Amino acid sequence: MSSDNLFNLSPLDGRYADDVKYMREMFSESRLIRERVHVELVYLKAFLNATDRSDWWEDEYFAIYTELNHQDLESIKEIESRTKHDVAAVIEFIKTKVPEKVRPYVHFALTSEDVNNLAHGLMIKGARDILLIHLKDFINELVVQTQNGRNCTMIGRTHGEVATPTTMGKEFSLYAVRFSQMYAELKAMNIQGKITGATGNLNAFVGTYPKVDWFALTKEVVQELGLKHTLFSLQIMPGDTYARMLDAVKRLSGLVIDYDQNIWTYFMLGYLYQKADADSIGSSTMPHKINPIKFENSEGNAQLAESLLTFFSQKFVKTRLQRDLTDSTVKRNIGTAFGHIALSLTYAKRGTNDILINKKMMDDDLANNGQFFSELIQLVERDQGASDGYDHLKKQTRGKRLSYGKMVSMMTHAGISASTIETYVKGKTVEISDLALKEVAKLTS
Repeated sequence: MSSDNLFNLSPLDGRYADDVKYMREMFSESRLIRERVHVELVYLKAFLNATDRSDWWEDEYFAIYTELNHQDLESIKEIESRTKHDVAAVIEFIKTKVPEKVRPYVHFALTSEDVNNLAHGLMIKGARDILLIHLKDFINELVVQTQNGRNCTMIGRTHGEVATPTTMGKEFSLYAVRFSQMYAELKAMNIQGKITGATGNLNAFVGTYPKVDWFALTKEVVQELGLKHTLFSLQIMPGDTYARMLDAVKRLSGLVIDYDQNIWTYFMLGYLYQKADADSIGSSTMPHKINPIKFENSEGNAQLAESLLTFFSQKFVKTRLQRDLTDSTVKRNIGTAFGHIALSLTYAKRGTNDILINKKMMDDDLANNGQFFSELIQLVERDQGASDGYDHLKKQTRGKRLSYGKMVSMMTHAGISASTIETYVKGKTVEISDLALKEVAKLTS
């Protein structure tokens, strides 16, 4: 970490700056300015074409956006310090870069929110794309652990108590599928965008150029930017479109929390352990410790993201008449939530990469806790006509700790074959895991 990062207010810009570099760039002030310039130029070209001025447009005007540099950004901020209006500063800057005859048509009939909703939409969509990269990398680690644990049988636990066996691979495969479903859902989502004017009715547009097909023109601009066009808006874009995306990311945060907490529990049980780093220190006083800090870090960041995203999605579905400024203030902070969930996935991936499976511990637990076989025995007894099979096994096993060997002996005495016992212990874990990996491949392709 650079010493320049020692004085930042947020750890996303300080301690973890390198880990969230691309997300920071996506939601920076410079990115917002760039996307505003982008929107203005795409609209300007479409407007000139629609009003029989296509020969006024030069493709080199797009260089105002593509070659926007640090000096340009500073110029725009200097203009803003005078105008006290961020979009007006962008407009004035663009006018200095185009011929005089074009200048009156920069931002023609637009309201600032026509530009802002599209700029924010592009930023959120871009952040989604970054998040998908983090998510895909994490899913790949889950696939590896699914394969590593494919035949590692362990005691299942329901309500924390000993239950029917599963495999560590099957448990990882379930998370791989769940995260892949989130991946597919997020990938299929888009953000709506609009150009509808001061109160959402295109009044100024049709008032000045009534013969232009404004529905077609605005659709062309929004779709060229890669967003989903809508005509249904106030001055501001109703925030439902943002809320849907943010709600999905919120559910992703909740799933990361669930994963981190369960992996943490498997560490506590001794079923999992971590690759040792000779130079790292787990505790300032207990040299033996290798703490699961990557998962704890991931969980904490996911909890922060979940809380922020809950607020954002609740905020953006509310509007006040045709326009108020509170949504603009809040939108500037969306990047914080995306930064925390990106950081959460980064640490979950790193932690998962470090996981080693303690098969001996799982085998020892199986050997010392065979009471789960009561499920199989009572079913066999009932199948053989003993209507009290469940009650019989309850008396023999409830609240007791019985070895695997003792239970096998009991089953053998009851006429249950070794192959039946083996089939029961394995269940369909391997088949389910293999099918899960096929589903993951399909969902993330």
